[in-house]
Amino acid sequence: MTPANMTLRLMRPDDEKHPGATQHTRPRPRTLLQRRHKILIPLAIVWLMMATLAGVLLLTGAKPSTPFGDTAAVPGGLARISAIIPLETDGWVPPTDADLLSGPVQPGAHRVRILLELAETDAAGLVFRATDYSLSGLGARSTALWVDTTERAGASVQATLVFEIPNQAIALVLEGPQAAHLSLGTGHHTGF
Repeated sequence: MTPANMTLRLMRPDDEKHPGATQHTRPRPRTLLQRRHKILIPLAIVWLMMATLAGVLLLTGAKPSTPFGDTAAVPGGLARISAIIPLETDGWVPPTDADLLSGPVQPGAHRVRILLELAETDAAGLVFRATDYSLSGLGARSTALWVDTTERAGASVQATLVFEIPNQAIALVLEGPQAAHLSLGTGHHTGF
C-alpha cells in the first residue's frame, strides 16, 4: 500500500526532462554484421602483414645455389668450384701481366683465386666465356679482376678467376650461364 500523500510518477524511457530519474535499458543484441566486423578487422590486418612479409621474402630471397664442391649444369657441360684460395696466404702471382691486380686491395676486402673446373658432357662442345661469370652477394655484383683458362685432357677446362671480396663471412655465389649458381661457402673469408 502507498501512503495518501505520496504520488507516483510514470515516465517514458526517452524522457530526459527529469535528470534524477534512472532508466533501465536492455542491451540490444549485436547483429550478425557487427559480430563479423569485430572478427574481420583483425583478420584483415593479419592477412596484410603476412602478404607484406611474403612479398619481402620473394623479392629479397636468396636464389638456390649449388653447394661448394658440387657440380652445376652449364651450356655444353658441368661446372664445379674446386678451390677458393686467398691470394694473401699463398703468394700466387698471375703468369701474365695483370694491371687490375697490381693496385692495392680495397679496405675491408681481400682477393681470392677461384679454380673453376668445366667438363664437357654435350657433343656440341663446351664454351667458356669469362663474361658469363660474376660474383654476387648482398645485392652487389662484381666481375673478375683477372681470368686465365687451361685446356685439359678429356674435353675439360680449368679456369682461374680472381675476385676482390669483403673480409666478412657473407653468402657469395658465382653466377654462370643458364642460371648456374655455385656457392663459395665461407671458408675463404679472412680475419683481416
